[in-house]
Amino acid sequence: MIGTCLSFAGGHAAQAGPDHAPRVAFINPGYGDRGFWKDVSDTMHAAASQFGFEIVEFDSDRQWPLMAENASRVFAMDPPPDYIIASNEHQQGGRILIEANARHIPIFMLLNDLTDEQKTRLGRAGTNLPYWIATLTPDNKKAGFDIARSLVQADEKLHPDQPDRKICLLSLAGDWNTPASLDRLEGLDVALAKYPALSEKRRLVANWSYDEAYKRTASWLPEGCLDAVWAANDDIARGAIAAIEDAGKVAGKDVVVGGLNWSAQGLKLVKEGKMTMTHGGHFLAGAWIMVLVNDFHNGVDLQGRGPNYSFPMQAITRDNVDLFEEKFGQRDWGKVDFSQFALTGKNDKTATYHFDLEHLFAAIKN
Repeated sequence: MIGTCLSFAGGHAAQAGPDHAPRVAFINPGYGDRGFWKDVSDTMHAAASQFGFEIVEFDSDRQWPLMAENASRVFAMDPPPDYIIASNEHQQGGRILIEANARHIPIFMLLNDLTDEQKTRLGRAGTNLPYWIATLTPDNKKAGFDIARSLVQADEKLHPDQPDRKICLLSLAGDWNTPASLDRLEGLDVALAKYPALSEKRRLVANWSYDEAYKRTASWLPEGCLDAVWAANDDIARGAIAAIEDAGKVAGKDVVVGGLNWSAQGLKLVKEGKMTMTHGGHFLAGAWIMVLVNDFHNGVDLQGRGPNYSFPMQAITRDNVDLFEEKFGQRDWGKVDFSQFALTGKNDKTATYHFDLEHLFAAIKN
């Protein structure tokens, strides 16, 4: 079946399908066997299988030098892929876009767009980079804001008799370069301006890592007050919670923590009351990008409609976590009919994409 993986140096590839199946090379900046980017890959493979595409995947294990090597492997493929999916993780996407355009291979950017500075220097989709077809990004700014707001709301419930209370905040970013990380921090900054109760004491980078988040939190705890942790993803939140608990404090009571990814571990911590929320849904971009690739393959003018596409991320809290787990606790994305999200065959020029949780639930096959 298209989408079945075979291991090889530098990544893994889908098992070859019929000769007519279009091939999509995915330069995965993360791990193919665990974590957030595995979830992205899983949803991508589920949608690709339904649409009849073959995925050739190169895993970069969050190492930008390996990501560069994998890009070289993609451009050495013989025959070349029909399409490329890449990300501007650690701002490595520019060279990949330039190479793809030089070889006339349509390329889609996923989750991390080029920065404005990169676009000024290198070019933009559909103009001087005509083979850059579209970019699909989640609303990371809103996610960063929502996490911070959830911390304020949780602290208010814990301390209803202290309306003038200041909340000592430790902010743990993913990194200082990736556009998604910077956008989440921008959302945090908006929240800091709106909610003066939030008193940010330190902003540190945890490189998306449980271990580094644990170290950053553990080193901060003896130094100053800590009432809340804003975490750029669930792994960071989990590391912070482990450090909080090892220090004898109770996550969700002594210190409130918010994260992002919709990870299985994050959902569990939300149910236990140790996290205010796990924001997310952005790993479904793996499926959404295949909807775009399929539409382009079938003649939909994505550049004319876009070329920049954004979709909302949504919070899973104790209010909706049970429903989500009922529907998708097994992470079986194949039960979603992804064709329901496509614009192929729709003559309405004003039709838009609905990449959200409500429509995801509605697209579950009977």
